[in-house]
Formats: sequence, C-alpha cells, structure tokens
Amino acid sequence: MKPPNQLMLEYEKLQYEYLAEAQEIFGPKTDYGYVGLGYHKFAPRTLLYSKDSLSGKNFFKIELYRKAVDDRKDGIFQLSHEVVHLISPVEQVDGNEVNYLEEGMATCFSKIITERETNDYEFCAIMFAKSPKYLKAYTLYLALMEIDQNAVKKLRAITPVIAKIRPQDFIKAGLKIDEELIEALLAKF
Repeated sequence: MKPPNQLMLEYEKLQYEYLAEAQEIFGPKTDYGYVGLGYHKFAPRTLLYSKDSLSGKNFFKIELYRKAVDDRKDGIFQLSHEVVHLISPVEQVDGNEVNYLEEGMATCFSKIITERETNDYEFCAIMFAKSPKYLKAYTLYLALMEIDQNAVKKLRAITPVIAKIRPQDFIKAGLKIDEELIEALLAKF
C-alpha cells in the first residue's frame, strides 16, 4: 500500500474537527466504534465495518472516493458530508436506511464546510446540479431550519438515531411542522 500523502494526513485530523463541529449543530453522536478513514473507487460512504459478537457494538468506517487523495476541494466536500453520518450511523438494511433529513443535514454541512475551507462558492452548486436527490434533501432541510433552527436537536432528544425518527417525534419535540414536510424529510433516501 502506498504511504499517505499530505491530503490524507490532513483528512485524518479534519475528520475529528468536523465531527465535533457537526455535534455542536446536530447534537451528540450515538455510541458506536469508529475505525477511521479509507479510500476506494466508489462513491463516498459511511458503512458498518464490523460488529462485536460479544457486546453487539457496531464499528463504522468512512470511505472516501479515491479522487479525494489528489483533490482537496473534493476531499473536503466528501469528508464533511460523511462525518454527519457519524452522528448516528446505522447499518444500511431494509427499513433502516438513511432518510432525506439526514442527507439534507449532511449536504448542508458539506456546503458550509467546503465554502469555508476552499472559498469556492460555486463548487457545491455544481455538485447539487449533478445530484437532484441531494438538492432535494438540502432544500427540505433548509425548510425545516426556517421553522426551527434547533429542530434536529429537539428531534434527537426524543429519538437519537436520525434514521429512526418518526412523525410522532415531531409532536413530542413540540415542533409544529406541516405533515407533507415531515413525510418528505422522513422518506428513505
């Protein structure tokens, strides 16, 4: 295996800084193990890496698309998106998939971080134009934020795992949100 380059070393540090920042915005992460970053030839993802057979504890890993190794802007975009999935990662199995709310959170966070770190305010717009589902998730998340800036924290106080948030959690959290918006946010991505 080839030794890590400067960008890979930078990402090793940034992943924890970004996760800490994401927790300030979205609330504390759930309890799981984290095995770190990897690189591969597919789209970036946060995946279940292993499960401890004795404790049942899950261990997750972020895998960035290998383009990140040579392209800082793309790497920052990928990494900042994926750390949001570390807030409450789940094994991607039927009925437990990530929803539009979580993808919207990740998309918004990656836009904020990418623009701040690279001073490129067009990069994310280009990325969103290529991925209408992510643009939809981003738009839905912004609609929720217009209603209540602390909505995600309030929801996670009821149900900490974002993929498991249900419509009744909005009521329990004291959020007055249109049923259509709730349905769209909780639709599986």
